[in-house]
Amino acid sequence: MANMLITGGAGCIGSELASKLLDIGNFVIVYDNMSSGKAEHIEGLLDNKNFEFIEGDILNFDMLKNVMKGSDIVFHMAANPDIKYKEGDTTDKDLKQNVMGTYNVLEAMRINNIKKIVFSSTSAVYGNAEIIPTPERYGPLKPTSLYGASKLACEALISSYCYMFGFQAWIYRFANTIGSKNRKRGTMVITDFIKKLRENKNELEILGNGLQEKSYMLIDDCIDGMLFGINNAKEKVNILNLSPGDSISVNEIAKIIIEEIGLFNVKIKYTGGEQGWLGDVPKSALSSKKMEKLGWKARYNSEQSVRAAAKSMLGGDNQ
Repeated sequence: MANMLITGGAGCIGSELASKLLDIGNFVIVYDNMSSGKAEHIEGLLDNKNFEFIEGDILNFDMLKNVMKGSDIVFHMAANPDIKYKEGDTTDKDLKQNVMGTYNVLEAMRINNIKKIVFSSTSAVYGNAEIIPTPERYGPLKPTSLYGASKLACEALISSYCYMFGFQAWIYRFANTIGSKNRKRGTMVITDFIKKLRENKNELEILGNGLQEKSYMLIDDCIDGMLFGINNAKEKVNILNLSPGDSISVNEIAKIIIEEIGLFNVKIKYTGGEQGWLGDVPKSALSSKKMEKLGWKARYNSEQSVRAAAKSMLGGDNQ
């Protein structure tokens, strides 16, 4: 039995990761400030004797340092979930919550002599890549959003701690990861479309021109890929895309959601422009060949992932 700490473990991905780690015989601590995580995501785990939930913020260094004592691996999933920048937003939230939060995690690990970290990065670090599907070796990386820039800065901090202080890291650049759970804050395209269509069954507003195209990965594939990489990628700093390798357009996603809800003759309205929001990457797909060479492949492609996630959301009480 290993001792696992998950920052942001009450979130959509973190809570599923916690459940899986418990299933395979580990002791799991979830550390989450509940700003975007939900209590119901982990309520089914609370009776497990090998599970502990501690409400706290990664920006509270002293608390984080104490909670981390005795951990074997830190899964650092906590981050600002509001990827979309809106006019009037502060410009330092990603710096504080992502970069400074990650520094606190790394420094607490160093003080506690914990050497292994698993980090949830993002496809947004690539920016408008000229090679699609984009491999991990692509560069130079030019993020187009504050969120993407902060995640790239976190990757650099993690790498430096690995080489200076003997850490080992698994940095996963996720495709858009989807499932049945929703966050308190921050929305993604499927939940946005479902919400809009529940409010108005006759019309759907799509941000941008609907031609934006990205990779989407079902959360089950995401968790399986993370654990597979830890067991099979052995470099000091392992940077790995987690993706089905293909992509799907926003227009295609809209069509799937409309079909799954059972609507007809829905009028589509576009806000216009290539970007859905300021900092958006219109075209993005991640190459999964590096993980495939290790022996892992996503079970579901982007279209299958979107349809399965839509079915789960529409069938559950997650709104």
